[in-house]
Amino acid sequence: MYITTYNRLAVIVLLCLTPAYAAAANKVAPWVGETLQGAPCRGSDMNYGPFDYLQRNLLPKQLRIVEKHHFTPAMEQLIAGSSTVPNIRYTLRAWPNHHRALYAMIRAQGLTDRDIGQHKGTPVECFLQRAINFSPNDSSAKMLYGIFLQSKGKHDAALKYYLAAEKIDPNNLQIKYNLGLLLVDRREYTEASRYAQEVYDKGFPMPGLRNKLRSTGHWPEDSRGLKQQE
Repeated sequence: MYITTYNRLAVIVLLCLTPAYAAAANKVAPWVGETLQGAPCRGSDMNYGPFDYLQRNLLPKQLRIVEKHHFTPAMEQLIAGSSTVPNIRYTLRAWPNHHRALYAMIRAQGLTDRDIGQHKGTPVECFLQRAINFSPNDSSAKMLYGIFLQSKGKHDAALKYYLAAEKIDPNNLQIKYNLGLLLVDRREYTEASRYAQEVYDKGFPMPGLRNKLRSTGHWPEDSRGLKQQE
């Protein structure tokens, strides 16, 4: 058995790769799951990446290349016109669990085709399922899928993904906050109040959960029996 010149070169190249890059280069990101209508998820392949967004600090060059050209501030803010959605899709094909790009895709649903370009192609839920399958330990990807499912009125499925995200990252206040919002929608006020107490005791800045609980008469009182202050 012997090593050819070609194989020697391949070994040298692999040894020169950083562990993070090598791991990312060996990963695949297949399209998995189903659309909300029950059809199999399908999408375009990518010739760059895929890279795990959890490794973004180890792969700054690869991230910078994509964000510089395909996920600019205008793209993220959904104000780049007809090029918006195609470029966000490109970003997610290269970085399947790019948190901000996934959230931008979710937000883009509320805009018209005239505002952001055509909504044709792989639907949002397929990008989210692909992200979760690609990086199973990414709590943010699971939380974002929960947000999407909640926006579609699929509360049982949303609860499943919020709880899965919380299990991975039990100290994440953003996850707990969104879970609290869902629990209010489910009229599970006792549990929602428990999450609200926890996140606001730790200084979480967004008032939405508190306001929803207050509007239903379930905003918790503090230990002195006084209504908590704004």
